[in-house]
Amino acid sequence: MNERGAASLQTVLTYPIVLMLIFGMVQGVLYFHAQNTAQSVANGAVQAARVEGGSIDSGYAEAASRLARGGDAFASVRVSVTRGEEMATATVTGLAPSIVPGFRGLRVEQSATGPVERFTAPVVGP
Repeated sequence: MNERGAASLQTVLTYPIVLMLIFGMVQGVLYFHAQNTAQSVANGAVQAARVEGGSIDSGYAEAASRLARGGDAFASVRVSVTRGEEMATATVTGLAPSIVPGFRGLRVEQSATGPVERFTAPVVGP
């Protein structure tokens, strides 16, 4: 039986599958990094917005600072910070970067909510 070229055929069939697995793993790592970065940005923004004397602008400033430190964690990102009388909320929405041509990346959305700090008068007992 002639087996000339069998190794080449096995290589041609195996390499694309191995490369797809490697690309899939790297894409997964990029997605989870974007998830973690989005949660960190949301947590920081809500902490800055909810403290006594905090504001929506301080929440956006903290989010921008954390995004700058996060590097290229997102292909595109949008941050929303709200502060009401009792609660502050920050939401981060974006796309994880893609290494696969033609694939635009996976959508990432994380949010954080916390009570607005306020000082009240002490309760006097009976």
